Amino acid sequence: MSSISDNGDFSTIVRLKTEKNYFLNEDITFVAIDGTFSEVTTDEGKISYIVIGMVSGKLFKNLKYVINNVKVKDEVCNCNGESRMRELEYQFWNNENADIVFFDRKLSYDRSLGIPIPSNAIGIVKDFDASIRMQLNKIPYPPWLKIETKGKEMLSGYYKLFSASWVFYFESYIFTEEPLILLSILYSLGSEPIPEALGYNYPLFLADKLVKYYRNKMDNFLKTIQIGGNIRYREFRSWMEKLRNDAKYI
Repeated sequence: MSSISDNGDFSTIVRLKTEKNYFLNEDITFVAIDGTFSEVTTDEGKISYIVIGMVSGKLFKNLKYVINNVKVKDEVCNCNGESRMRELEYQFWNNENADIVFFDRKLSYDRSLGIPIPSNAIGIVKDFDASIRMQLNKIPYPPWLKIETKGKEMLSGYYKLFSASWVFYFESYIFTEEPLILLSILYSLGSEPIPEALGYNYPLFLADKLVKYYRNKMDNFLKTIQIGGNIRYREFRSWMEKLRNDAKYI
């Protein structure tokens, strides 16, 4: 670890050194969960089509990993799509048993809404204040992790894995006392040579593509409903169930 001064304030920086090999004490299982939704207006209000995806795998002691499985869950509801999507993401997790769970969201915000956050969760946020990102990009020698707040329950800050990659905000409820291990895991899962995923988190990248694939399969149907005028919720739900049963949108 090292410290740097930024406008008079000192921050803790954690770095990986290329001359050192990092290993885990044991294999670690993980899941990455992401969601998306579309909304359509009927004569009974907004109806949301929500898709939740999960990508699961194992990270070995040598920090190599494999993807073992993917799952998809969808739902149609006469509700606020964004709020329901958030609830379903955490509900989806409750049925799994993994050492780490990754979310593409700010966990502290969800916690402020009264949502219970898994004690082994790591949240990664892609977008935040551009001026902050400009300052963070001046920090040399990635991969690095910059600690902003550290407590018994949560560790938060920023990380950058490669010179040409993005800076991400993170919140971790696990490895709060072991930021070097956290950075090692982020580095391993962010090293896939895919432009959109390099420096991010490959399991979360896959989960994002998975849910958007299913959502996009339904978009033409949803647009047709929107253009055709208002319908009743029961009719919309019946059509959705028929499509699902016929597997026409898969």
